[in-house]
Amino acid sequence: MPIDYLNDWLLFTVAFTLLLVVSFIMQRQSDHFYTLDVIVRKFSIMELEVPATPKELYNLISGLFQLPPDASRKSLRALRGQLWLDFLFMPLVYGCIFLLCWRVAYKMQLPVGRYIFLAFAVGQIIPWICDIIENRFLLSQLRPDVKEISKGWHRSYLYMEGVKWGLAITATVCGMGAVMYFWCTGAYSATSLQYMIIIVVEIIVFLLASRSSAKHQQVS
Repeated sequence: MPIDYLNDWLLFTVAFTLLLVVSFIMQRQSDHFYTLDVIVRKFSIMELEVPATPKELYNLISGLFQLPPDASRKSLRALRGQLWLDFLFMPLVYGCIFLLCWRVAYKMQLPVGRYIFLAFAVGQIIPWICDIIENRFLLSQLRPDVKEISKGWHRSYLYMEGVKWGLAITATVCGMGAVMYFWCTGAYSATSLQYMIIIVVEIIVFLLASRSSAKHQQVS
């Protein structure tokens, strides 16, 4: 295997740490996501990524420019900032999935299992490409004269989202399931245990920081 037996968990831990940092920043940016959709309301990035109808996407984006000037600039700046930051998030998240599946493939005894997880690992290039196309499209739509997309383009867009999420989630679930199996059967090394502890601690810190930041946002 090109990735060293001892260093693949180190690479995963470093990538996962950066992923949590970027995720935290993106969470804070999403606190400023507001649009005018009949009334002023918050929205999530998922409403942009998976709009139910072309009209929903149009209303959300056009509503950004119908807010009061200061609120509009703040919301647009946060949204554009998150879409650009997502280009850094992409290699981290798909890189983590790649390393996870690659590591599982390394431990597989049967060739068929090894090939399946190698396919999961290398296949993350597909959702990465889909994510790049998605972000470029959304950035191109953030303008005052935005037009409603056609139903055909909307269907293609949702299909692309399905491919992106489907491949990434399937690989992650299968990879984590295999790791849990190895742990339950005692097929793990002391080195992997050390990195697992670090990852668990980082997740706890991330959740506590997110909760604290959310409370501060509600108070302010």
